[in-house]
Amino acid sequence: MTQGFTSNRKWALIALFSLFALLMLPNLIWWWYGRGIALWIQALMVPVILLLVFFALLGDAPWLACLLLAPFALLAPMEAFFIATYRHPTSAEIIATLVATNPRETREYLGGSLTPILLCLLAAVTLALLAARCSARARVRWRGRGRSWILVIVITTPLVAMATTLATTSGNLRQRMHGAMKLWSTLGAPVELGYPFGVFQRVTSYRAEWTAMRASASRLDAYRFHAHRISPVHQRQVYVLVIGESSRRANWQLFGYTRATNPKLSRVTNLVPIGHMVTSWPESIDAIPQILTRKPITSKSATFDEASILRAMQEAGYETYWISNQLAIGEFDSPVSMYAYQAQHVQWLNHASWAAPGSYDEDLLAPLRGALHDSNNDLFIVLHMMGSHLSYDYRYPASFKHFRPTYSDQDDSILPGIRMQNSYDNTILYTDHVLAEAINILRQSDATTALWFESDHGEMLVTPTCSFAGHGLGTHFEFQIPAFFWYSDTYAQQFPERVANMRAHAGERTLSANTFESLIDMAGVNFPSHDATRSLFSQQWHYRPRIVNSAWQSDFDHAVLGKKCPIVIPANPKAPLALPGESSSAATPRPTTTKQVGG
Repeated sequence: MTQGFTSNRKWALIALFSLFALLMLPNLIWWWYGRGIALWIQALMVPVILLLVFFALLGDAPWLACLLLAPFALLAPMEAFFIATYRHPTSAEIIATLVATNPRETREYLGGSLTPILLCLLAAVTLALLAARCSARARVRWRGRGRSWILVIVITTPLVAMATTLATTSGNLRQRMHGAMKLWSTLGAPVELGYPFGVFQRVTSYRAEWTAMRASASRLDAYRFHAHRISPVHQRQVYVLVIGESSRRANWQLFGYTRATNPKLSRVTNLVPIGHMVTSWPESIDAIPQILTRKPITSKSATFDEASILRAMQEAGYETYWISNQLAIGEFDSPVSMYAYQAQHVQWLNHASWAAPGSYDEDLLAPLRGALHDSNNDLFIVLHMMGSHLSYDYRYPASFKHFRPTYSDQDDSILPGIRMQNSYDNTILYTDHVLAEAINILRQSDATTALWFESDHGEMLVTPTCSFAGHGLGTHFEFQIPAFFWYSDTYAQQFPERVANMRAHAGERTLSANTFESLIDMAGVNFPSHDATRSLFSQQWHYRPRIVNSAWQSDFDHAVLGKKCPIVIPANPKAPLALPGESSSAATPRPTTTKQVGG
């Protein structure tokens, strides 16, 4: 009898330690790929301590602890798979993407890995249940000084820290309480990325951001353009808007760049480059509404009281899609997603993050084919690319590593700025491939089709005289964006006047604020307040001052540039801000932000 009890206890302890190891597996993979003391704390120390505390709290019933941890054991293989793929734990943004993913997309994403992963999930939850059963049968208990000391230290440490903060912080009671709560938030920060307990914080953040984003989206549910078709076309019509990311015109072969960054698009027939387009804002959060809506170019408001182009197209009888390789929620993503959810069909494809590799824009092509196949209706489809956003080497597969050495090669014999430019040019080369493939998909359909591409904003790369890089700085490279229009042969036959007008205006100095009205005419739509003078497809189009915004509001065509950093400056700024080491015919403003992630 004693021997049987001892054997049961042995197997119970093995099952408990195995469950503990399974729950730590995602953290260990994360730690394996990373470095630094912060990672030791977040990936190893904090998760181990929290698991020990959890078992200590339920020391008289470890079987109950196993049952409560069973859902996390079930998800542990998926978290481990994600970290092994993207080198980073999941986040609130990734949870939003996963929640919005339908079963078909999941099967396509996982591919041949689906069956092994399902088997791993089954084995993981079986282990948790087995650990609960074995520990209950063996009547395993955790008692003694070790358990007591763990509970005492973990409970008293934050209380003592907060009490000390209350006692030492200057100011009134409210200010001291604020300091104590700030400390509590700081203590919780290392928990969020660890597994399993960080999942609670991620889910809470996801729910808060998702709810806020959907509330913003629903705010315009009642808005109507009263849009309609100009004339019927007795053939299916499919129109695609592709929004690029951080792509600057200066590095496109299509617009005169000396490197062959657009070998495929340069050979595409019926493609009309829009050679002098600028965006009014150097950040996605402000630039994308200029493409999708009629928001004024000088407006700094985060909201606008009109719906997007998606609503107008739907009113006119087009079935609408938003297919994105960016994230659904986040500081820079939620304001865009507000417009995305005006589409009838929404897909989020990015299972990584801004700071991780592996989610490539080619993933947009299969859903594009699927939309053409699944519906026989007229379609208006928005494809939102990850494009050329930092980190550049994460934006393209190894087969597109054409310009070398890249930034990630760490070749100290080549200056980092040159390697960064190589990496950036590889992103443009890959974008060229994805856009050419999207055009091929449309060309091979039986529909009358057209595609409009433009980047949200450009990018600043390091130069010998300027160390700034990224976007949000206000340089002319960030405002000058690539854009083009492609049309099928049937489109040219059906709408020769539109094509002629487009070609006539393609070389004019235009801006992204013309896109909304241009897309309306491209698709043969009209509504009472439609302004044809802003449409490149209309004979009535005319030039307007191209106002751009950064630290200043400047007329782009009459501005001056800093001599070292090419920041766009109004000729007569009212309140110049001096940038150290910079001079020009007007003083240069200090950039307010340098975007590395998001935006």
